[in-house]
Amino acid sequence: MKEIELRLALVLYGGVSLAIYMHGVSREILNLVRASSYRLDRNAGSAQSAEMPPLQPVQRAYQDLLDLLSGVADIRVVVDAIAGASAGGVNGIMLARAIAHDLPLESHSEMWLENADVTRLSRPQSGLSRYLKLSISPVLDQLISSRLDKQIKSVETREKLRQFMQARWFSPPFSGERFIGWMLDACLKMETGNSSDRTLIPRGQTLDLFVTITDYNGVKRRILLDDPAFVEEWDHRRILKFHAVHRTRGFVESQFDADNIPELVFTARATSSFPGAFPPATVAEMERVLAKSGHAWPGREAFLGRELCLTPDTTAQHCFVDGSVVMNKPFAPVIEVIEERPAAREVARRLIYVDPAPVDMSENKSGPMELPGFFRVILASLAHIPRNEPIGDDLKELEQNNRRSRWLAQLIDATGPVVEQAVMPLLPKRRSITAEVLSKCRRDATNTAFEQAGFAFLNYQSLKLHALAERLAGLTHRLGHTADLPIREEAVLSLFSKHFNTLSAESKDGLGRTDPHIIALLRGLDVDYRIRRLRFAIRKLNGFYQHGKATSLPVPDANALDHLKGLLYEQIDHLGWRWTERFFGGKSRELSEGLLAVTASGNCGTEEHVEPFLEGLSKMMGLVDLDRLHDELFAETACDLLDRERHLSLLRSYVGFGFYDLITFPVLQRNDFSEVTEILVDRISPRDAASLYTEGFELKGKALNSFGAFFNRSWREHDYLWGRLNAADRLVSIVLSSAGEGTLPQQQINQARARIFLAILEEERDKLAAIPEELERVDTLIRSIYPDFAHVAEEV
Repeated sequence: MKEIELRLALVLYGGVSLAIYMHGVSREILNLVRASSYRLDRNAGSAQSAEMPPLQPVQRAYQDLLDLLSGVADIRVVVDAIAGASAGGVNGIMLARAIAHDLPLESHSEMWLENADVTRLSRPQSGLSRYLKLSISPVLDQLISSRLDKQIKSVETREKLRQFMQARWFSPPFSGERFIGWMLDACLKMETGNSSDRTLIPRGQTLDLFVTITDYNGVKRRILLDDPAFVEEWDHRRILKFHAVHRTRGFVESQFDADNIPELVFTARATSSFPGAFPPATVAEMERVLAKSGHAWPGREAFLGRELCLTPDTTAQHCFVDGSVVMNKPFAPVIEVIEERPAAREVARRLIYVDPAPVDMSENKSGPMELPGFFRVILASLAHIPRNEPIGDDLKELEQNNRRSRWLAQLIDATGPVVEQAVMPLLPKRRSITAEVLSKCRRDATNTAFEQAGFAFLNYQSLKLHALAERLAGLTHRLGHTADLPIREEAVLSLFSKHFNTLSAESKDGLGRTDPHIIALLRGLDVDYRIRRLRFAIRKLNGFYQHGKATSLPVPDANALDHLKGLLYEQIDHLGWRWTERFFGGKSRELSEGLLAVTASGNCGTEEHVEPFLEGLSKMMGLVDLDRLHDELFAETACDLLDRERHLSLLRSYVGFGFYDLITFPVLQRNDFSEVTEILVDRISPRDAASLYTEGFELKGKALNSFGAFFNRSWREHDYLWGRLNAADRLVSIVLSSAGEGTLPQQQINQARARIFLAILEEERDKLAAIPEELERVDTLIRSIYPDFAHVAEEV
């Protein structure tokens, strides 16, 4: 049976009160992921399955859909990357916490529906100004009646709009401290009854979250030029990154746990600080709320220094505003990170972006254009234009990556027979191959590949040394970066590059192919080459899952393949740690600070300062020992887990990797080629959910320049409900497409949709008390569309 990992990367747009719609979408994504995870634990007979809380009706409905598909493909749904700005950033933070630690989102639903109201968000008024503004109430009433009568029929909305217009003038009307307090409470309620060792992240995998915020003050960046030597500019964009790694069963290294709630809440407050509506977010504001509520901030110093680049002297001076000002549609960080994601099985990649208010295709802007007025231009500059930046460049880059993936897969497949012919004579013919023998074969094959490359090797070697110099410069900067030490990463990069160029120039063969200094340098420090080699071996293992009638090979043992791949991913993880500052101790930090001090003093020497640093770092890396361990894994462990033919095929790929790297690395210049998977893009919006779509449907939150849902409880409930329904509709389609067209008969698809839709209504019927008519209308709509299956769904 085919096994597929459906990997979702999410991009959540900004949209002010449309955050409530996006929260409904987040609820459904979490439901699908949880149903998939619990289902696999149930089927595997995991001991943890008995300790898991019972699934909710909607989650059981998703589980039934996956069970229906299991005859053709066993699908696991995973979210491995989330990026959001403004309202999308807030929801991305909530969802990431829930996935990382298998937490509920109900407390956040309560927060949105109850507290996201203009009367609760607004700062209290007092003093003479409050009474002076009451005198203009008749004028405001007349304005609302005459100008907004066609748009706003709701008495509640009109009354709250009048009250809102009496709020403080020329100061933000919403309270940032209230919002922080509600977010804190909602995050803490998520922990109720939680078992800290539960997670929805598969073992050995990572969840990354990216949230954009705007640094109003900015940070000065230095850019090196020819003449002048450098220029400086202000950088206002911040992309904050949080991650969780499920390293071993029962242990999740996470920045989404309870200790990190203050950082997450501050980020949510900053990214959603809509200009003019909220005051700018500050660290002092966050500290006041924490002090009033009695909560500690254990990670404060590390967060302010690591993510916000603040020091004790600059913390009080910086404030942050809405992330949509600098990046409202954060595709780039997600596209970059998912290209290097590992996968346990065959992968179906989907990049899903949530757009509550897509452009109306029928909208016509032809004809004479009215020149905008003063306030309209300001509003468009602050809000409308940044929120509607084009995504074409990002999607074009994604399509280029897809084309490159297809081309690279063809190149590797075409190269395979040639490499195998070159490698086969080097491998002994006997059944048992020891780690020592494999190590010698690997070195001989690599030397053969380099000798046959001729002058093409010069380009390959230069690129490897340049990439290593960049890696080392970044690591040196991170190890030596303290508050009183200037940032000199570019200068350190120049030091390393000059040193490596000197080694190449002094090489006897002119290429550095046999130079002992260069060989020792790469053997001790080239972490990325080892990562590429292991990922290439994993790509080979992925092909072993397929078993057609034309092959004479025995049926593959999927559990053995999974186990071997898990061991290799652990080694990739160990290698990756060597590019993090946490891997190194005090001696390495001292060496880095010394090297940075040299660049700060203007000293241009290299041998005296670079050589000791590289030697010390090489000893700390311990790559030679890891090479020996890897040889043992492939020679001995893989021999026990694989049949003879597959084991020999894997060894040929591992031993002959130098041939492949000569071809692929100069083209890619990074470590992501192992999966060679296309990334398909899907959108979740009211216009795409066609199953329940009716002509003229609009979200209530789009009114009043996307602030509408803040003025009416029933509007919030309406958008939240439709967020769930739209997401359910689209997620069913995405799951079906990952399994392949025509996997299920249409009647089974209709039954699955009907059951999921009706389960959503049943879950929310007693909670959404302000929209009973809408609930009944949707119920009737579902039964009219699926008359033959609605009653079946209820009985089940």
